[in-house]
Amino acid sequence: MLGALLYLRLTSLRNLLIFRLRRLKQPKYLVGAVVAGLYLYFFFFRRTAMMVSRGVPAPAVQSAQGIAVIFLCVAVTVPAVLRIAYAWIAPPENPGLRFTEAEIAFLFPAPFTRKSLIHFRLLSSQIAILFTSLLLVLFFRRFSLTGNSRLLVAVGWWVVLSTFDLHLNGTNLMLSRMKDTGSRYVLVRLAAVAAIVLYAAAIVVSAGAYINAHPDVLSGPAGMDAGLRGLAASNPLHWILLPFRIVFGPYFANGARDFWVAMVPALGLLALHYYWVSSTQARFEEGSIALAEKRAATRAAALRGDLPRMGGSAPKPLKGPFPLPPEGLPEIAFLWKNVLSMRSTLLTKATVIRSVLVIVFLSISLKPLLAVHARASGGDVYGPIIAMFCGIFAAYTLLLGPQVARQDLRNDLPSMDLLKTYPLEGWRLALGELLAPTAILTLILWVCIIVCSFAIDSSGSIEWLTPGVRVATALSLALAAPVFCFLQLIVPNTVMVIMPGWYQSSRSRGGGIELMGQRMILGLGQLLVAALVAAPATLAAMLIIFSAHLWIGVGPAIVVAALVVLTILGGEAAVGLWWLGERFGKFDLSSESR
Repeated sequence: MLGALLYLRLTSLRNLLIFRLRRLKQPKYLVGAVVAGLYLYFFFFRRTAMMVSRGVPAPAVQSAQGIAVIFLCVAVTVPAVLRIAYAWIAPPENPGLRFTEAEIAFLFPAPFTRKSLIHFRLLSSQIAILFTSLLLVLFFRRFSLTGNSRLLVAVGWWVVLSTFDLHLNGTNLMLSRMKDTGSRYVLVRLAAVAAIVLYAAAIVVSAGAYINAHPDVLSGPAGMDAGLRGLAASNPLHWILLPFRIVFGPYFANGARDFWVAMVPALGLLALHYYWVSSTQARFEEGSIALAEKRAATRAAALRGDLPRMGGSAPKPLKGPFPLPPEGLPEIAFLWKNVLSMRSTLLTKATVIRSVLVIVFLSISLKPLLAVHARASGGDVYGPIIAMFCGIFAAYTLLLGPQVARQDLRNDLPSMDLLKTYPLEGWRLALGELLAPTAILTLILWVCIIVCSFAIDSSGSIEWLTPGVRVATALSLALAAPVFCFLQLIVPNTVMVIMPGWYQSSRSRGGGIELMGQRMILGLGQLLVAALVAAPATLAAMLIIFSAHLWIGVGPAIVVAALVVLTILGGEAAVGLWWLGERFGKFDLSSESR
């Protein structure tokens, strides 16, 4: 019977590839595939070939690459540990395995044993894991310091990803089994959570002790590389990290002989996980059906332009974000509606909890390292780090926030026929739709601006950065933030109105090189428009500040520049809003949107 299930999986994969190739006949998919193919060639295949032709890199480059490899593995491991901890802290109501709706409809009633279905699900997941391993080799091959071939590096990543996938599935099935039998369900969960917390604390304490004893771990790339390797080999951290050293052993192996030696314990650990999952006598049917329903709801939300809900809790009725009077400006009604939609998708309790856990974990983990660096440099290191993270987060909010906060015209694309019946001018309706995401993105930017204003040069070593200049700069950025966010939101909404077919396909959650190319085209267009919009205001601000600060001071010059910037950005926003309203009035409801 397993052979029939494998035939089903391979046939489905073949049909998927045929479907992807056939839809390249449509120009929007063909152009996306060409753009993504060129990007992969020039930035990965061609660059990798050039690096191979140059030979062995210099020792300094090797040290920097070694640091990059270690941080890459940490970036893979930390989310995995957090995900496993979250599975114990907040397990789903009905844990299950991932089956598609068609598999549930046809395979569950069929005369298959439960173990056969588990084997089928685990083997089916290997297709996605193998593809992900190949992508990781493609993207991060330049950081490899070993002499292994790409095939061996891909096998190393396959061991890491397969072990994590099996461990997560085993945890879910074991919790489902314990919940059904009622045998010490809560007690075992509490013990597992306590063990994970103690394990993480042991890693942080051991690493902190080593860093305090060896402060030269931060002295340049070469010293950091040797220090990090010494940290991994120190006691007791060497034994605490034994499970991770076994899993990552094939990836870090240097040469074919070391690779096969490291594969023995890694495959043994992988086989134990596979036996654990396949031998678990748990009822996964109800949980699998719940997962399939959740994925169907996620796809439907993506087609509407919403983000999927984080967490497994069912949506609950929410109160309005603020009292909505029966009479007033219609734009306020759109603001009320879209803010309520954001509270049910973006601003959920699960999102807040996960964000707090990540921030606390990073703070605890980086504290010993930052303390040693502060003692070595003799200055404040927390302020620049906080300001850097706030600046990066603000940049991502400006550039990627409009693609995430879609509670505007894009969210109401299925209801365009209803919107066009409203007795409102196009620009007023567009203004009301854009108010909610503008307010949310502006609030995030304001928080970043406030934190940066306190974090930058907290010791007062920069003479010209007086409190007046600090306040003037913060207020100027705060006033410009909502206007710039509004301009950024006009771009994707205009693209949706002009090219509904491109927008409808690019926002789907499906994969494929053609959809990757479409998203790249839209993202590059967003960046280009943002640069063109910001260029006049930025140039005017620079000219005013550099020409007037000698006569009126830095603070007043910043205020004058802010007024000019607001005037320029406000004019551009008015023109963009008028253009969007005109295009909305001419929007053809019969436009192709598939």
